[in-house]
Parts: sequence; C-alpha cells; structure tokens
Amino acid sequence: MMHQDDLPVTDVLIHQLLERHTPQWANLPLDRVTSSGTDNALYRIGDELVLRIPRRESAALLVSKELDWLPHLGGLPLMTPTLRYRGRVDLGMDCEFGIFDWMAGNIAIPANIADADEAAISLANFLKALHLKPTAGAPIAGPINKLRGIPLAEISERTLPAIEIVSDEIDAKVAVELWNEALAEKYDAPPVWLHGDLKADNLLTVGGKLAGVIDWGLSAVGDPAADYATAWSWMQPSARDGFRSVLGLSEGEWLRGKAWALYGAVIALSYYRGGKNEPLCEQCRLTLSRLDLMC
Repeated sequence: MMHQDDLPVTDVLIHQLLERHTPQWANLPLDRVTSSGTDNALYRIGDELVLRIPRRESAALLVSKELDWLPHLGGLPLMTPTLRYRGRVDLGMDCEFGIFDWMAGNIAIPANIADADEAAISLANFLKALHLKPTAGAPIAGPINKLRGIPLAEISERTLPAIEIVSDEIDAKVAVELWNEALAEKYDAPPVWLHGDLKADNLLTVGGKLAGVIDWGLSAVGDPAADYATAWSWMQPSARDGFRSVLGLSEGEWLRGKAWALYGAVIALSYYRGGKNEPLCEQCRLTLSRLDLMC
C-alpha cells in the first residue's frame, strides 16, 4: 500500500459498478489509465467515456466536491470535463464516483506542445476567465482541496520540515529564504476560483496547442497564486514572462506563486522518493531545478 488510507479499487470492482449502475456501458472495453496522480483511479470505458473514482479515503471528499461544482465551471476558454453519470459505492466508506466524456488529446509534455509561449498565454487567459466565475456558495480553500490557496503562513509547519527532509538534494537555506520572503506577501483581495494542480498530467493538447484542463479535485476559491506555481512546475522557463504579462501579476503575486511551486515539490518529494512514485518525484525535481534550488 502506498498510503494508509488506500481504498480497494480493482478492475473487478469497476466491472461490477458498471454492471450495477450503467449496464448500457458494462460491455465496453475497460482500461485503467496510467497517471502519476495519487488520489484517484481512472478507467477508460470504450472510446468515449472515463470513470473517475477515489483510490484513497482522503480523496473521497475531493471527488464529491468536483462532481458538485464542475457544472458551474463550464464555458471557459479551454475544454473541461463533462459529467455523464454520478454514482455511489461502498468501499468500506461511502464514496462517490463520476463517469465523464473522454477528452481526446495528449498530455501537455513539451514534446506535445508546438509553441511553448502560445501554450503559456492560453493558460493565462484560461485563468483570467476562471477568476471571473461566480464564487457564491463555492468551497473555500482548506481541507476541502488539500490546502491549495490558503495563506502561506498556515502551511509553514508542513513546508519547513519537508525542506529539511530533502536537504540532501536541494539548497535548504535558499529554499527557506524564498519561503520566508513569500510569507511577507499577503493576499488581501477577494478569493477567486483556482484549479489547484496545473501540471502536465492535468493539461491536454490537441494538434500541438493547449486544449483542455482536467482533474478538478483540488479546485476551490482562495489565493490564485497556488495556480501561478505552474510557471515553474509545468511551463517552459522561456514562456514565463508572457504568462505573467497576460495575468498582470505583481512582484508579490509572482513570489507567492514561486512559494506554492516550492511547497508542492518538497511536500511530494519528501514523501514519495525512494521508489514510491518516481515519475512524480522527477516532476518535483524539475520544479526545484527551475527554482534554482537543486544542489
């Protein structure tokens, strides 16, 4: 088991779910989708559908929130998932799952992007539109989305020990200095919608262009700097200036984005290194190198 709260999600279980809930799709080919993600399991159903189900107890609430709010986040400049079926299953605890339209495209790794600057600007325009979505009644950043978008000071007690754990790989002194500098930059504007996990696995390209954003489990309303972290975790360094310019980000907002990139990388690397999830660890190391923190 990778986590103490892993749930018993198996191919057999998914077949049973389809037979019980959506028999019209039960005889379609079923394939588990490979991903570096750790919260949910994905199963492609035939050519046009995908089932998303929590693989950890702690992710069950995230899935329910995603199912509640995705319909409110349509009409954005890039494609977002369309829900086709919502169901419940007992996995030792009550869990919801969703079946969505399969979004055709390629994972947004550099090889699948024709123009890095254009992709960065597309994502910036997407975030500008996302920030305009109504927030009345929306989930507030915190435990409901693994803390993405809360004040940085509230996660220092998690971040600083994680920096120390990976100090054999990074310049811990510089990392702590970056973190402390960012703490001084408070977010004092109204909270806005954020995605919470803008990495390559959650971004799709079609024909070399950025086309879609998937996996909204960490979405909520809060400090959008949690999404600006993508400038170091996903974006090509040469494209950062265009991204920042379109969003009109101040020095403080940019610095908080760097801090969120640092947070995400050291939290994941400190837990998953040692063979637990090497693709995710390599993503974290790339982020830390782009922050000029690798030894």
